Amino acid sequence: MRIAILGIKGVPGHHGVEVVVDSLLPHLVSMGHDITVYGYESYTSSTDDYHGARVVAVGGSGNKNFEMFSHMWNASVDARRRGFDIIHIHSSDPCILAWMQRPKIGLVATSHGQAYLRKKWSLPARMMSKLAERFFIRVPDVRTSVSRPLCDYYETRYGKKVVYIPNGITFREAPSTGHLERWGLEPGRFIFCSSGRIERTKGLSTLLDAYVEANPGMPLVIAGGGAGSDEAYMEELRSRNVEGVKFVGFLTGDDLFALYAHAGVFVFPSEYEAMSMALLEGLSFGVPTIYSDTPENDAVAEGLGYSFRVKDSHSLAERFLYVLSHRQEALELGGRARESVRRHHDWAAVAKRYNEVYEQLAARKRRGLK
Repeated sequence: MRIAILGIKGVPGHHGVEVVVDSLLPHLVSMGHDITVYGYESYTSSTDDYHGARVVAVGGSGNKNFEMFSHMWNASVDARRRGFDIIHIHSSDPCILAWMQRPKIGLVATSHGQAYLRKKWSLPARMMSKLAERFFIRVPDVRTSVSRPLCDYYETRYGKKVVYIPNGITFREAPSTGHLERWGLEPGRFIFCSSGRIERTKGLSTLLDAYVEANPGMPLVIAGGGAGSDEAYMEELRSRNVEGVKFVGFLTGDDLFALYAHAGVFVFPSEYEAMSMALLEGLSFGVPTIYSDTPENDAVAEGLGYSFRVKDSHSLAERFLYVLSHRQEALELGGRARESVRRHHDWAAVAKRYNEVYEQLAARKRRGLK
């Protein structure tokens, strides 16, 4: 089938939904699909062969409040004239323009979260995000979400079926400990937090407060930043000058994965995620993991790590002290988490589930059904 993917900034992926699409592409191409990915020309470049897929970079506004809308408009206009069998919109906000596609084309949309819950956006942007949610529910032929609690919310709130398809993870072996030398770190003797984009809902203020209270006797390493981060918040965190805290910036590749793999503890304090890739990464390396007890995080990690009350620094400090004083128990739980992630979050299996959605929808469209 000829399938277009819209709603992302492009590939290769460095954050969130872009990583999801990037990881799915080789598997979907191997199934025989002709895939076209639309992205922002400020983020990606057009090419006829990116892991077997075509990439079309479109222009749009650079203003953060109009960036998504303008790029999605231009991508939708181009996709409409190309005669795709399936159009797959990733993220619910771009669905505000889902109505632009022809009714005979199969339309799939995937929610990766509720952007209007994030503090970094202005009130008008959050209002538009809330409106877009209604288009996500009403316009596509098939709706999916990476989060089971989010599926439950949509079905309860709107009475519409939303298919749960979780994110996957690329299962990796631990990179060399030599990658730690640039930061003066010892394997198993540091706490690691990977935040991706740094913004206020990531829970880093809670993390710093807990680290000071627990005084665990080892460095706290925080990776994250880059495009889309809240620069004022990042400076606010750095200006606290908490002894033992290392901000290492936005990392990729083995530099990042070495921190996951060789940490003594991985901590994920975010106040809101739909299905966090960072949390999956931490669990996949078998490192003792502490996470905030949001419903979305519990759906991923319950029974595989140690939860603390979201936004509660004292609860997190207590978890630090427990995990560090029950090392063998924590390592054994980490090993079970690694095997669970291997079984349940394989990208090939995730791609197969999307393929089933595409095939079933295409068959319905051929029969003239909605």
